[in-house]
Amino acid sequence: MTIPATVLKVLDDWKIDYQLTDDEDTFQLMQGNPITNYSSQLARVVFLKDSIGQVQVVIPSNRILDLNRLSQQCGRQFNALNIDELARLKNKFGIDDFPALPQVTQIDSLVDQNLLDEEQLFITSGDNHEWIKLPGDSFKSLTTSSTMGEFTVALPIPSYEQSATQDLDDVHAAIKQFTPLRIKQRLEETLDLPPLPETARKIIELRVDPNADTTELANVVEMDPGMAAQVVSWARSPYYGVKGEIKSVEDAVIRVLGFDLVINLALGLALGRTLSVPKEGPNGYAPFWQQAVVTAALMGELARLMPAKERPNTGTAYLCGLLHNFGYLILGHVFPPQFSLVNRHIEANTHVNRSLIEKHLMGLSREQVSSLLMQQWRMPEEVVVALRSQHNPTYDGEYSTCANLLYVATRALRSRGFGDGAWEEPNEEILQRLGITLEGINTVTETLLEKIDDLGELVQMLNK
Repeated sequence: MTIPATVLKVLDDWKIDYQLTDDEDTFQLMQGNPITNYSSQLARVVFLKDSIGQVQVVIPSNRILDLNRLSQQCGRQFNALNIDELARLKNKFGIDDFPALPQVTQIDSLVDQNLLDEEQLFITSGDNHEWIKLPGDSFKSLTTSSTMGEFTVALPIPSYEQSATQDLDDVHAAIKQFTPLRIKQRLEETLDLPPLPETARKIIELRVDPNADTTELANVVEMDPGMAAQVVSWARSPYYGVKGEIKSVEDAVIRVLGFDLVINLALGLALGRTLSVPKEGPNGYAPFWQQAVVTAALMGELARLMPAKERPNTGTAYLCGLLHNFGYLILGHVFPPQFSLVNRHIEANTHVNRSLIEKHLMGLSREQVSSLLMQQWRMPEEVVVALRSQHNPTYDGEYSTCANLLYVATRALRSRGFGDGAWEEPNEEILQRLGITLEGINTVTETLLEKIDDLGELVQMLNK
């Protein structure tokens, strides 16, 4: 095992008593609780900037760095460093990851005092695969030139641990708190959300009609020229590798995609047009429609890995993936100022699931509002449940299959730097429920990401 020279110099110069470990105990600590995946003994460093300069904030991984609280105590408005700026810092100091040792970078440091309550702490060594364990007293000695303060807040209770009946109350509470008085009443009555598009209504009618056929589906889709072009483009995608020309929607249905996949793709496209993608989003995350399309494709691939008797309808799985982040559009539509604040906090708390950040700042998560809207639009119950429970690894209730698959799909993509949120390893329990293996997940995810350029044309059309 080796420690980067810049990190080793700090440990030696300050005569720090430490152990370098990658043993199973440390790994379990890193994983933390199977639901939260956070530990009070794991110290992380966050780099921020403003017009004055850069600062580094050392925090425990089981808490959220609150930029509002930081601003009140420091009198400064911070934003997180972007990916390129972080990469330059890593290159400058010869490290793969930033250890929570203020002396490594010599940037002005702030330390959350909750860390001082721990008898021992774990920090990255600067190498992605090795960790340092050091006594709490040794860590304290490294903070003598740092500014101490209460810069963090405890993680809130996840939305999925609440009853679904609480969702509407949470939405109304957020409206009352964050919305100007003159439009509160209108919002409380309608949530200020658009009605179900006519094309989507007709597609849903076909979806529940056991006698519906490909000709009827093609007729509905062709009523919307833009949607028809998108379906045909999808079938022509190199991703499917179909030989010969795809000339019509019906051709796309019969020869390539199948009835179920097309009806769910068309439904997702119709719904996606109701809300525009916010211009301001978290830096460093995949664009909205690229993330939606790739997640949808992976959902279809993961469904095929499941035992035949247990797997969900491939089209439904695809639709869940396409709409999994629909709440992002809703938050940007209903709560613009708070949406901007949420994005700043997501950038500064890459170790925390963004739904918990939303819950802390707004009292609700995007999963709550998106599942409510899907209910309002009378979408399939599998979709409603999947969107609401996609971050709950323990959910095994009714319609749990797509929810569990969505949990696995988003985390498989995050572990490869694609998506929006902290890295979390799917636990064995959820894999057993689905009847799939981690090896199988890794294989199909890597294969899909190798072909991500083949999905680009559909992403471009969705962005129009």
